[in-house]
Amino acid sequence: MEYPNASGTAAHTWSRTSTIEIQIDPAQIEPVANHVMSVLERNPYLSQLTKSPEPGGVLLQYRLIATDGSILDVAVRLTPERIYIFYAPYPINSVSENDLLGLDMEFETIVRTYFQEQSSSSLYLVFSPKMNIVPGAKEKGIKKLLASVVFGNMLYLFIIILFFGMVLYQFFLEYTPLLLVAMQFIIVFFANSLIAARGEFEITPKNHSIHIAELRMKRSEFDQVMKICMPRISEIKKKIYDSTLAVGMPLDEKSVVSALNEHGAVCTPQSVRIKVVNIYNIISDLSHRFGFKEPRTMLLNVLPPNAAATGVSPKRATVLITTGLIATMEEPEIKAVLAHEFSHIKARDPLILLALATTEYLVRVYLLWPFLLQFGLIIDLAYLFLSFTLLFFVAKFLEARADLDAAVSIGNPRLLASSLRKLGLWKYQSRVFEIVNVGEWLKWDPHPPLYYRIKTLESLDLSKVRHTFIAAIKGCLRGFINSLRGKYPEPG
Repeated sequence: MEYPNASGTAAHTWSRTSTIEIQIDPAQIEPVANHVMSVLERNPYLSQLTKSPEPGGVLLQYRLIATDGSILDVAVRLTPERIYIFYAPYPINSVSENDLLGLDMEFETIVRTYFQEQSSSSLYLVFSPKMNIVPGAKEKGIKKLLASVVFGNMLYLFIIILFFGMVLYQFFLEYTPLLLVAMQFIIVFFANSLIAARGEFEITPKNHSIHIAELRMKRSEFDQVMKICMPRISEIKKKIYDSTLAVGMPLDEKSVVSALNEHGAVCTPQSVRIKVVNIYNIISDLSHRFGFKEPRTMLLNVLPPNAAATGVSPKRATVLITTGLIATMEEPEIKAVLAHEFSHIKARDPLILLALATTEYLVRVYLLWPFLLQFGLIIDLAYLFLSFTLLFFVAKFLEARADLDAAVSIGNPRLLASSLRKLGLWKYQSRVFEIVNVGEWLKWDPHPPLYYRIKTLESLDLSKVRHTFIAAIKGCLRGFINSLRGKYPEPG
């Protein structure tokens, strides 16, 4: 990428460049640039703001002057494919990497805010070739609660078990810990069935593909659509299904629009985008790569992009994929995300984590508590906090290893990095997840910080990876130490 000409009187060399991966309609580049300028003009530390046309884009240039007198020249090139940001600090090292990253995120937030204000909203209709168009009764009560626990952070499982322990102790006294351990093993043993119960339909050789119709409409119309169309969505979907997939025809825009038009023009989308992904082929290929039979695979029709796998062994494994993952990711990225989940299945990570948690719990109850209680409740609670923090830190080794296994299995670490970046942008609506933060390492979350996972994968040299688990442990320890210094992970 060619650097722009520096603005202002000082002769600077552009020392850093970054990109914002966002596509802009060529007709929208000028309005976006005007919106950005209107926001930047409010900054009292900003001067020399200019806009100049370029072939296929627009170039913005301005200067920021800090309270200590240091100068930062900035140039922003807006193109249809992406946005480039160039920085020239003076003196040369007067602005930290974190401050520049903060400016990246601030600029990205300005651009994305514009599109949020101007954008359309989307409604997703999901189909498969052999689906039951009328959904069955969903699980309720304790079954739904347990399914949510298994799908979410395992911290919830521990909290629920501890709560039951306080109740059960009134009846079983010193045998309560053993009973709680048995309950945990039962839940984890049947976790594959619990997580499968959350799915809308199952992916099989005969029901191999997910067909998504994305209906884009004006934001002002979206609330009306939800009121008018959503109460009859099963009827609308059935009409679409019966005229296409049910009779061996592909899902098409005309059938979708026709079914919606019967419920009023307000339900007519501005555009319809059809996306078809053969999930079974992805699952089958990954099963071959990881060396075990295809696990049961279910689709969960929710917008947040996610995937999860559970089971005490590959034979008792279930993979759950959300509609949002399929809608927002390209097929190679979906494969990379699922490869991460397949690593968990092959390594029996749910069983390993349960064994670690159980060992810590039994040691604490039968060996340490009599000693800790002598020092009072505060010491006991402090130990509990530290032990849980350590347990989740160790769990990060398994997640980091799954990242490396996925990278090795598909041969391209950047695919998983790309999918993780999309997940971060979906969750945070900016690149705030890229800021180095030691607190992310100490959270009760089994995943390493997202910035660490992305940077590690983007710089990973597969030829140097010999043992993924050892590499994951070393990488996490280095990443944690570097976070104490405010540094990004070292190239792997």
